[in-house]
Amino acid sequence: MLLRPKFLAGILCSLIFTGTAGLAMAAGEDEDLARKLLMEALDNQYRGRYQATLETINENFSEGRDSLVGWAEFSDEVGERRICLAGSRRAFEYHSLDFGKEQWITDDNSQRIRRIANRQWRKGVFGNLLTYEDMLKMPSDFFLDYSSCKGVTVTDSTYNILMTLKPIYQSFYGRIDVTLSKNPVLLRALTFYGTHGEKLKTLDVQNYMEMNGKWLVTDMTVTDTDSLSSLQMCFRNFSFDGRIAGEAEPVEDMSVAIQHQTPPASRPSAHPPGYVREEMEDDGPENVNN
Repeated sequence: MLLRPKFLAGILCSLIFTGTAGLAMAAGEDEDLARKLLMEALDNQYRGRYQATLETINENFSEGRDSLVGWAEFSDEVGERRICLAGSRRAFEYHSLDFGKEQWITDDNSQRIRRIANRQWRKGVFGNLLTYEDMLKMPSDFFLDYSSCKGVTVTDSTYNILMTLKPIYQSFYGRIDVTLSKNPVLLRALTFYGTHGEKLKTLDVQNYMEMNGKWLVTDMTVTDTDSLSSLQMCFRNFSFDGRIAGEAEPVEDMSVAIQHQTPPASRPSAHPPGYVREEMEDDGPENVNN
């Protein structure tokens, strides 16, 4: 028996509608799962006031191997980070206040403290392996810039999330592929892509240290896309002061988390000693190892 054209069209429309609805439901489920996992990884990360010794090992195909040794200090509750490193070729000090609203770097030759403007977040601290944006957000605060999920893959030991970022004008990145471990949910790797979809670099977290039920990164490595250069960062000899991790209530909503990361604009600025209000010139990457 021949089916009428209108009846056939109805069947086809029904199938298309069912398939589209199924895809939309799957996308919605991935979105919900991605948000939940990213916030769980953030909640499992230690946040408080702490210091550690820091050694960086920068390997470059054309320039060889160079290491810097010093210390790092983090005050997560007020959004302050400070890193001081020195080696045979170069020395520098980086200081960030108010969740990146004010950043400085000390010129080791003149000892002048230069302010880093927001438009210069793309400039490199260690070539393109580590930018000023990375200094503010590493390792997992990139999750606070979450925009949408392009897919979630679950394996026996990991979650893999393809996430896009909010179109922040000063950001170097458009998308990040995230790998999280299970039990506990912790960051294991980030693969960064540019705003045009080009692969830029990968950050791998090798080790964590547990502190009061939360986790601190002790070893991580950043490698560029062609594996010609890499940067290892090793944190040791931790000391803790002030609020311990776990005092703050877990954040369940992404927008609430972002609000918590943005302190009031009325907070007074605390300039470091010797501060000179001089923005860096736009003359290419600020590479401390060249």
